[in-house]
Amino acid sequence: MELASKGFTGRVSDNDLRLLRTFCTVVRHGGFAAAESELQIGLPSISRYIKDLEVRLGMRLCDRGRRGFMLTAEGRKVHEACKTLFDNLAEFENCVRDIHANPAGALRIGMVDSLVSDPQCRLSETIQAYKRDYPNVTFRIVTETSNLIEQKVLEGELDIGVVFERRRLDQLVYHLMYEELSLLYCSTGHPLWADHGGDVSKVDLSQYELAGYPMAQLLERMGVGGIFSRTATADHMESIAMMINSDVYLGFLAESYVDTLWCRDRFRTIAPDTFRFTSKISTIARAGTPAPLISAFMKRLARMEPVA
Repeated sequence: MELASKGFTGRVSDNDLRLLRTFCTVVRHGGFAAAESELQIGLPSISRYIKDLEVRLGMRLCDRGRRGFMLTAEGRKVHEACKTLFDNLAEFENCVRDIHANPAGALRIGMVDSLVSDPQCRLSETIQAYKRDYPNVTFRIVTETSNLIEQKVLEGELDIGVVFERRRLDQLVYHLMYEELSLLYCSTGHPLWADHGGDVSKVDLSQYELAGYPMAQLLERMGVGGIFSRTATADHMESIAMMINSDVYLGFLAESYVDTLWCRDRFRTIAPDTFRFTSKISTIARAGTPAPLISAFMKRLARMEPVA
């Protein structure tokens, strides 16, 4: 590949930003093919964009071939510079939004599913109080898994996240909202209930199939590692509830969520004194000094005490 002889002049155009964002996405996913879904473009286009960027910058950024995707030394430096650039762009956007005496802008929040079913969750009241003070602020709410929310908050795609707290990252700040109780459920038509009334003392539990979240370590945390055979995975409680309602699977669900289901009369808890665990529901934001709009929302949320 022939690279530009004069090198990069230091002036960044809109097209350069598009190419750099493509490059960062490819690096984050570890290759062209893995980034294809997020970028919503085909492999030939991704390859062309990276080549265009290399020509534009006058340096080879990555090696791709049979050995897989690998950044060059120059590519690593450019990637670090990209992260700084996009962080600064996000900070600029937040600052400009907050210059006005009557703040306006968009607050981007990612949250796990089914929070509204828990009376301990005070997000609705927080939004009400926030909109009263900041009527011109708009909201963009997305529902994702906890790990995706963490990633998007870290990368500046989301301002605030509401997650199941599984770990604490140094780059994020956490505020515990409340703890949510989850129990093991089956349906009234499931063999464990239909044939044994949910009594687990005289049955081989390994014969029953479990529907659950894809993270293997959660099985140990739930106390069922090596006990049940997990043959179905799902990212959201609604999907797990559907699998349980099929009379085929057992699964863990938040107790408060089950109380809201139209089919709740078909759901039965299994050994609730044994198979139970609590999840910390926490808000997250990037560490450092948050933009005023983000800080104002977090402060109002902190004042909302969970319902006992």
